[in-house]
Amino acid sequence: MERREALKNLGFGSMALFTSTVFFGALQGCSSATEMDWEPAYLSSEEVSQLGKICEGIMPKTSTPGAIEAGVPSHLDSALANIYRDRESEYFKKGLDVFVANFNTNQDVSFDKATTEQMTDVINSYFDNYQADPEILRNYRAEFRKEGDKNDAFVETYFVTNVVDSTIWSYFSSELVGKEVMAYDPIPMKYEGCLPYEPGQKAWSNV
Repeated sequence: MERREALKNLGFGSMALFTSTVFFGALQGCSSATEMDWEPAYLSSEEVSQLGKICEGIMPKTSTPGAIEAGVPSHLDSALANIYRDRESEYFKKGLDVFVANFNTNQDVSFDKATTEQMTDVINSYFDNYQADPEILRNYRAEFRKEGDKNDAFVETYFVTNVVDSTIWSYFSSELVGKEVMAYDPIPMKYEGCLPYEPGQKAWSNV
């Protein structure tokens, strides 16, 4: 298994509900299906399962928990129902459908049978395209400000950029990751803002 690799913060600003540094990872083997022990508030059960595979491709399980273990799909479903504006929730939902359809059309394996590593590679390919052709995101931002119906290219870009930012924000703000992956102090004492950084030191948890 490979460690997660930092790419670059693409900085979508107001285009994303959540913002964070963009991390991706690769994991050999089959991707886990999202185990539904909760009731979706916005997405269908099938869409939640699809979202889970994508989130796990963004933050896979390695020596640390993955996005599914951290409860990211349920958190994002709740955000879509309660935080996103109605039109943006629809962009996300429609963009998920377009992403899955295009995956099935363009990849050698179906979405349902894709491994986590294959999912990661596909998501990375979108950002490779964004970097190679800045006009994609420039046109996307311009279109975002306009009223009216949006085409498949727009909602797919909306979904990809938002699901990456949202997954990472949700992952690192989860209780599981905050306590088990990051440096966690349940009873912090005095604040010391000038302590030297040690190489390999964990970031402090905010939970």
